[in-house]
Amino acid sequence: MDFNMKNYLKILSCIFLLSSLPLLTGCRPEMKTPQHKQRIRHVIENGILYSHASGVYDKPELKVHMKAPEGYTIAFTTNGTKPSGKDASGKSELDVTLNRGMSGYLVNHKESMLCTELTKFVLRKDESLPAGVVLNTALVDSKGAVSDTVQTNVYFLNVDFAKKFPGCPVISITTDPRNLLDYKTGILASGDVYDAWKKTETGKQVIAKKTWWKAEANFTRKGRKWEKPCQIQIFKGGSVKPDLEMNAGLRVRGGMSRWYSQKSFTVYFREEYGDKLLPFPLFAKNREYKTFSLRNGGNDTDFLKFKDTFIQDLGKGGRFTVFDSRLAVLFLNGEYWGPYSLNELISDKTMHTLFGVDENNVVVIKEAKVEVGKKEDIKLYEELQAFADKDLTNPETYRKFCDVVDVRSMADYFAMRIYIGDGDWYAIHNHVLWRSRDASYNDGRWQYIVHDTEYSAGHYNQKLTSPDTDHFRRAIEFFPLFRAAIRNKEFYALFLEAIKKVGSENYKYSRVQEKMNSYDKIWGPLMPDFYKRFGDSSRKRKECMEDTLNFFKKRYDVIIPVVEKWRP
Repeated sequence: MDFNMKNYLKILSCIFLLSSLPLLTGCRPEMKTPQHKQRIRHVIENGILYSHASGVYDKPELKVHMKAPEGYTIAFTTNGTKPSGKDASGKSELDVTLNRGMSGYLVNHKESMLCTELTKFVLRKDESLPAGVVLNTALVDSKGAVSDTVQTNVYFLNVDFAKKFPGCPVISITTDPRNLLDYKTGILASGDVYDAWKKTETGKQVIAKKTWWKAEANFTRKGRKWEKPCQIQIFKGGSVKPDLEMNAGLRVRGGMSRWYSQKSFTVYFREEYGDKLLPFPLFAKNREYKTFSLRNGGNDTDFLKFKDTFIQDLGKGGRFTVFDSRLAVLFLNGEYWGPYSLNELISDKTMHTLFGVDENNVVVIKEAKVEVGKKEDIKLYEELQAFADKDLTNPETYRKFCDVVDVRSMADYFAMRIYIGDGDWYAIHNHVLWRSRDASYNDGRWQYIVHDTEYSAGHYNQKLTSPDTDHFRRAIEFFPLFRAAIRNKEFYALFLEAIKKVGSENYKYSRVQEKMNSYDKIWGPLMPDFYKRFGDSSRKRKECMEDTLNFFKKRYDVIIPVVEKWRP
């Protein structure tokens, strides 16, 4: 039998279901509150009949009954691994009792993910954390051959998502642990890449200086080669069963923050996994997504965690794009992996949805490279950058410049990033622009996208992000195009108006305080569990909150006079 013949299995399942009708008698759900139904229902997946579907159950143990079609037996695992011959039960019908103790395979193998000789990051086991048990099952034929088709169910026991994570979506990602921990190819492992790198002269110097963010490991690798197949389940706030289940691709994402124990991830939807789009309202909108990210906070991972979202949320209203973001909680192979920012990501689909631009006509440049579009679209970006070497005080030259870039977008964008004191922003880093390839949207002029802002507003309590630092002159130094544009009186007037508005309205101190309190009210209750898993950084969190508020308390009186007094 070809175990990949899904249609055959569906037909087989239907026949089996009809033959098992007596088995269903009396198996009605045990009704409690709407949030706590014991969803004892018979579900057929992969040709196997299950007494319980994936979901949340308010009991410490759960007995799941399974029955295979005639002529087959069942192989199963409860640690997330793919069933093999050694996992064959030899039975066509059996019960398996699931409990909290079956979760923890990843944390139990944490030595493959941590580089203790280089960093002090931790990954702790704690039985008080919520957890799910991953039940993987496969059919075994009469010759002992185990099906390649595996059914994955995840059972969250003795937890109430509605109370534990109020109003917060929960995302469960499962994948074969080898995809995460394998020495050669695991995307969470330090692995072969790290062991080879640390023997190099560069590696020895980095280890000696403890500059861990410069190191290399499996988890610092990027690209399609390091994308692994996975299954995702999404539970809306308080749901007891998945509101969505799909196959997808999974990668580690980020820069320096890849070294934290809690890593960021990107989820991709492709036809090879089943569906090329995610048809789910991630942000309370009926939209489709090619991809989304779960961000650990970047530079803010063990501080506030929400600073990037917080800064961008406050800055909304300018003529630049701010993508949607919200709090979510991740379980990885059933193991609690903490709170994340669930982020909308740049794609042709996203830009089409937001602006109505034909997906094939979208051009996005990120860090001076084509992010979305055709390889030759870099010439359009070079055409824009060529104005950096021109005299934009010349009215005719400036008019041509205005035909190429939306100067209001440019003024608003630079005003926002300069005001927040962004210390991790350069022309080739965290700098994003977009346009339509033709004149179909905004006459084909470039506009700006805000990206990655948490290393700002007093972060790390460094001089670089201090309220007293002149980020206006810093932008003039590091952005040649801005340096050329600010010399034009018309653009300077736009910019001065924009930065005063940003300071007096968007980042007005009282507004910042109010927004900080509202964010902390949502994120704060989730932090104790985060500390249990990844180490207590509550002191740093408190200090970061104080530093951020202090920055905005002082910023207007420092930076506005600098801009007002500036002369080219």
